[in-house]
This record gives sequence, C-alpha cells and structure tokens, in this order.
Amino acid sequence: MNGNPEPGSVPALIRAGVAGLHPSEQRVAQVFIDRPEWTIEASAQEVADAADTSRATVVRTAQHLGFSGYPQLRVLLARDVGLSTRAVNETEPKDAAGVVRAVVRDVARAADDLALLLNGDDVLRGVELLLAAQSVLVIGNGLSAPVAMEAAMRLNAIGRSADAPMDHVAQGVRARLLGPQDLCIVVSGTGSTRPTVQAARAARDAGAGLIAFTAFTGSPLTEIATVSFVSGLGASSFRDEITRTTRLSQTIMVNALIRALIQADPESARLAQARMLDVIGEVFLQDPP
Repeated sequence: MNGNPEPGSVPALIRAGVAGLHPSEQRVAQVFIDRPEWTIEASAQEVADAADTSRATVVRTAQHLGFSGYPQLRVLLARDVGLSTRAVNETEPKDAAGVVRAVVRDVARAADDLALLLNGDDVLRGVELLLAAQSVLVIGNGLSAPVAMEAAMRLNAIGRSADAPMDHVAQGVRARLLGPQDLCIVVSGTGSTRPTVQAARAARDAGAGLIAFTAFTGSPLTEIATVSFVSGLGASSFRDEITRTTRLSQTIMVNALIRALIQADPESARLAQARMLDVIGEVFLQDPP
C-alpha cells in the first residue's frame, strides 16, 4: 500500500481482502471486522488469542491486507471507526420491515465501500480498454449472470458490440476466439468460480484485455485481470457472499463505467441510442382505432 488509504476505506479494504488470506489469517481479519473498536485498543497478542492463532499471524494478516503492519492498521482503523456512522454489532432484525431495512443498509454500505475502493487510474484504464475494443465478451455465471447480461445489453445500446453467452462451454469457446483487439469483461462475486476463471484465462491467453468485477481482492480472477473493480457485496466471507448478498453494487459499477464510456465518446453513443430508439419505437402496437 502506497501511503495511507482514503479516509473511511479501511473496513472496506479488510472485508475485500479476507478471501485471499490463509484460514488462520481469515480468523484474524474476522476479528478486525467483528470487533473494530476492541481491535483499536488490543495488542497483537490479544488479537492472536481472540483468533486462536499466533502473534506473528496477526502481523502477517495486516501486511497481507496491504498495511505496513498491525500498528498502522490499528491507527487507520481508529481513524475510520470514528468516521463511521454504522452501528457496531447490529443485531439481526426479527420483523419483516426490519429485515428489509437491514438489507437496504447493507446495499448502501456496499455502495460506499465501492466508492472508497475505487481507483481513478483503474477507471481510466477500463474506459480506454472499452474504447479500443472491437468486440466485448461478457462472462458471468450463477448470480453474476444477470449483471453480465445487463452489461452486454447496455454496451450494445451505445454502439459497442458485446455478447454475454450464458452457457459456460460457449463462454470458453468465445474466449478462445478473442484477439488482442478485443476485450473480455468478467463478473464474479468470489472471483474463484472455476468455469468463469477458466474462460477469463483463455481470454488473456488469446491476448484480449480483461476487466474484472468481483467482491474480493487477491482472488484468482484479480490476479490475471488487466484491471479489477472490487465491488463489496456487504459480505465478509465466501459463505455470506453466496447465501446472503445481492449483486447490486456490481450492477452499479458496471453502469457507472459505461456512463464514463459514454462521456468519453458521446457522439458514437448518441447515434447508437438514436438507432436503438428507432427499433424500440417499431415494436409497440398501435392503439386500436
């Protein structure tokens, strides 16, 4: 990590980095996540005892999360806990309205995490890759498939040739047919889904650029991507990512990047949108006389 992260971003950085840690380090990171205020006051040995591991593991965990060591993590966590308005140790709501409010808060937190983790150079690189691409292959499986479909649809709507095959065999075949002039966009919550990562590797081997949308840093997908956008899904573990979360923050990021693409080439987008509206206008039935 070069310098200090942006104010408010430390909890997001910890949540995003959990999946790339070893099991003993994940236990340490979970202590940071579950007990941030206690962590600020605790020694490395106390954290180690809480996570049933060694003091050295606590230090390595902080370093693997991108900090110089546990002291820097504590100081920056103290800074960001003071900035946070989110209640610590919230209890699970019992009524339906409470559950809905909790989900909305989780989505809002995920969107905040996304903004905090966003890197301006990565955004610029992503837009450049999209501008230069002759064709775009969008890959997403499982819960990520709808995000991939929407990305392809919105790219086509602004004149960028894109497709999002749903079958993972078709994804692999299409990935191998890409070339250096093409781009592959991959959406994966965990960044570890086997068919998704295999297709992504095939695209990179073919010379195509690769934009990854995922929830965790240090995943197999981010390791091979040309540029990655870590969109927190409000989950601190793979289990929560699979069973409890939505893909709304990734959808937001996809739409935001496409909006930036439109701004970079407004005339092409305008002409394509005009053609799209012509097509849409032809599909509506006339009112009966």
